[in-house]
Amino acid sequence: MSKQLEIPSAREKALFDETGYFLLKGLFSPDEARHYRMCINKVFDLPEEELDNKRIDGGTFTLADGVTMVPDFWPVIFNERLLGAVRALLGNDIRYTQHSDLHINLHGGRYHRDSACREYGVGPDWDEGKESYKVVRVAIYLSEYRDSGSSIIVLPGSHRRESWLNNREYVFWNKLRSFARKHGRNDLLPHLFFSGQKVTVKTEPGDCIIFDQRLLHAGGVIGKAKPKYATFLSYGLDNPHSHYHRSFFLKRPTYSPDIPAKLQERLKAKNLLLV
Repeated sequence: MSKQLEIPSAREKALFDETGYFLLKGLFSPDEARHYRMCINKVFDLPEEELDNKRIDGGTFTLADGVTMVPDFWPVIFNERLLGAVRALLGNDIRYTQHSDLHINLHGGRYHRDSACREYGVGPDWDEGKESYKVVRVAIYLSEYRDSGSSIIVLPGSHRRESWLNNREYVFWNKLRSFARKHGRNDLLPHLFFSGQKVTVKTEPGDCIIFDQRLLHAGGVIGKAKPKYATFLSYGLDNPHSHYHRSFFLKRPTYSPDIPAKLQERLKAKNLLLV
């Protein structure tokens, strides 16, 4: 089977259901990854050439809902290999749920969930009595771990279970990291987690991680020679969980409730428009 037609197997779907994440290696080729790095540079009025952290003073640049609002990134939404993987993991009736971002050097570090309801077991995201929660975050990394620190740390299964000890531990580490960040030491604190499994995914340009929005995760430590570039977006089954997720983020002033008309037309044509 060609790379373009690869989709997660039944075994990989079962593993995704258990762990909460799936690694899609090489969604973009190195040339495609470079193209999107240049597109991100353009968004932030940076030179459209390869940059190192010295040239941008190690700065952080972010644009909420950038994939939705910047036409250069619309092809990402409709990438057939990505859509095939999401459908294999969630089901065929998926929709684009926005929650998109463009990043350069975004300092993560704190363990967190990207769902609307971020406290384990509390809120409608955790009520699966009528509809299963099938909303995923798609993280596409455009940088090399070796020279940028590009990585994501996930706590497998934390979308399904969280013990009292798990909770106390990640709250402790988050408080410690907040203290370190306040004193300019955010990137000196390694990611540790002793009460449960922790996986560090070190990415190459074009790698994609699809994960349940309720999964606990953290951005890896950065601060190496090259900037870390990433783009994020979201899909979900056409059910109340997806509607709730999108409506939650559209309440934020950085997200626009109005999808550009041309993008709406394309989403509708591909049966990806959430209405």
